[in-house]
Amino acid sequence: MGGENVTRKLAAILYADVAGYSRLTGADEEGTHRTVVEFLDAMAAMISGHKGRVVHYAGDAVLAEFSSVVAAVKCAVEIQQDMAARNAAVPDARKVQFRIGINLGEVIVDRDDIYGDGVNVAARLESLAEPGGVCLSEDAYRQVRGKMDLAVSDAGEQRLKNISRPVRMYRVGASPHPAATSRRSFLTGPQGRGRLVLAIAAIAAVMAAGGLWLTAGRQADNRPQADAGPADRSTTRPNFPVIAVLPFANQTGDKSQDYVADGVTEELINALGRFNTLRVIGRNAVLAYKARQVMGAEVASELGASYTVEGSVRSADQRVRILAQLTDAAAGTVLWTDRYDGALSDIFEFQHTIARQIAGKLAVNITQIEGRQSLAQAKPNQDAYDLVLQARAIGFGATRSVNRRFRELTAKAVEMDPNYSTAYALLAEALYARAILGWTGIPDSDLATAESLARRAILLAPDEPDGHRALGRILIVRGEYDLAQSELRRAIEINPSDTTALAVWGSVKSFNGDLTKAVDALEQALQYNPTLEPNYVFDLSVCYYLLRRNKDAIRIAEWGKSRYPDFPMFDVPAAAAAARLGQTERAAGYIDEIRRRLPFLNLETLGSRYKDPSYPKYLREGLRLAGY
Repeated sequence: MGGENVTRKLAAILYADVAGYSRLTGADEEGTHRTVVEFLDAMAAMISGHKGRVVHYAGDAVLAEFSSVVAAVKCAVEIQQDMAARNAAVPDARKVQFRIGINLGEVIVDRDDIYGDGVNVAARLESLAEPGGVCLSEDAYRQVRGKMDLAVSDAGEQRLKNISRPVRMYRVGASPHPAATSRRSFLTGPQGRGRLVLAIAAIAAVMAAGGLWLTAGRQADNRPQADAGPADRSTTRPNFPVIAVLPFANQTGDKSQDYVADGVTEELINALGRFNTLRVIGRNAVLAYKARQVMGAEVASELGASYTVEGSVRSADQRVRILAQLTDAAAGTVLWTDRYDGALSDIFEFQHTIARQIAGKLAVNITQIEGRQSLAQAKPNQDAYDLVLQARAIGFGATRSVNRRFRELTAKAVEMDPNYSTAYALLAEALYARAILGWTGIPDSDLATAESLARRAILLAPDEPDGHRALGRILIVRGEYDLAQSELRRAIEINPSDTTALAVWGSVKSFNGDLTKAVDALEQALQYNPTLEPNYVFDLSVCYYLLRRNKDAIRIAEWGKSRYPDFPMFDVPAAAAAARLGQTERAAGYIDEIRRRLPFLNLETLGSRYKDPSYPKYLREGLRLAGY
């Protein structure tokens, strides 16, 4: 769409979403659905009564626009009062409560929908609201100040994901206790972020000295969390500090040694990923910045990270010097620096020590995991470890020749160190990739060998995630979904930041019929690894379509098409979703692409991995409706 044809307008945007929806549906899916539909109907009536318009629904969320901020805020207050009355006799664990964000901003108008930062800010503010609460942007607050009898508290400037500028936020609700107001102004005022970091660091130091540890996130959040499984966590409202470990610089002067620095980066990502109260951006996402000269703050903003870890590696004669530092991304404040000098063979000691120190600086409950698992397996043979670093640097799925080289390196590592579990697991994943990508004439044999290698990896190191993840992928191909889920659950328990395991978990949940949890897991994996393999992005789009969230299905499919232009499957859910929305011309365009790029697509076998036959049937019906 050319810039001269874009229609823009100023609007008051209201975004509302159910707090803890995954937890509620996990406990009572049908009952929650009925209640949410009832509440959304009531909300729509109130929006209309205040001269607003519901733009669209997205499952448990609603986007609305008003011509007046005062009307939007009055409507939001009325909504929350009505919901509170409806919930009065409901146990706390079963209450359906909405969070609401309101912003005044310019939006792009396309057909009957609205887009742009104006909408995004409202959605981000909603994610920061308390259940039953309302958050306003500063632009919105200026329009209602002095015009309404509201108890409003200043929550300070907030860094919102994918929003370049800080946004000052105001909470609407009961007047806070004086002590609470004082505490809020100390931690969230103009200099609050720096004070917050210093306060956390000081508390961590004091409590560590006494043998105690504080569990804390970047922002206090007392929202209830389901503990049923890894996919139950909210994917858009993380309660944890998010860390991006940027590619460590190779300072040897020899480009052929880049893989050593890359290996240090990956080992540190894996080590930090073990802490259940941290989230770490995936390896592929950060390595994409290796060739770019960008500031850490810019990378953190693009990836949605709270903190960055940067460093350098210099090695010679089997000795290594590693420098590392931890930075508060938004404030640009260096919180911690350290240097490690030692033998290259002691690299595991480095990642163990540095991970502990970074986690301690962020006041993470280290004892939570140290009682049941170590941060690293037994030290491998140095030459075997070097081969694994070389293999990881090239990956196993790019081309047939790359896959062959990867298998050669990891097989040699296994030969050098028969007890090196990671080498077994990586070789298993390479054989799995060769089998499913059609690079072998004996796929069943490859999968059998891969399964044996993955089980050997688990036997050698049951508290390492790699073997469990590899076995989970293999079991999916065999159609053993329950066993696959068990292995993937274990991998995620060991390393909650293993985005590949989380994505595979999401896919198998969808195949098993749990679409809501599948979306949660796949969205979270995509959040922490924007370079996620395209087949998982495709699975997410299909899940949205099957959940009747057609606009989201198209949004994800279009994002996938732009990021992975060589992956041909995104037009499939997009065409079906567009047809369901009545967008005939758009659907026909997707169908043209399918016929051009997937000339042998067989509708009868499409979606064959789903246990519930109604899922592929609904997908086929959508494609036929689109004209296929």
